[in-house]
Amino acid sequence: MTEQRIVELLGAHADSLVGRPQTVRPVALEPQEREQLAPLFSLAEELKGRMAPVRPAPAFAQSLKRELLEHHALYTTRARRQRRSVVIGAVAAGSVLSIASLVTAIVLVAQRARARSGARIAAL
Repeated sequence: MTEQRIVELLGAHADSLVGRPQTVRPVALEPQEREQLAPLFSLAEELKGRMAPVRPAPAFAQSLKRELLEHHALYTTRARRQRRSVVIGAVAAGSVLSIASLVTAIVLVAQRARARSGARIAAL
């Protein structure tokens, strides 16, 4: 039995013990798996019977919520600044490219005009 299979089986058993029907998925146990995991299943059941559910203090929950919201606000602010910097950089690069293209076009037109006028003078 692989470690991943053991984790899957123990997780499904633990979910069924704490009453999370949305996460409990039917898992077929082989007789050998059942025999091998029986001590762990019984230990989990015993622990569930002896342990009382824990609820955090309201002040702790409120403090944690505030800290998480502050962290989220800071993260989104940084992300917005970073996106803005990327957009400004892209706009600047596009502007430089446009100006370089315009200068190149002007130089090419000027060279062609000189070449034509030079050819006309030579023809006379």
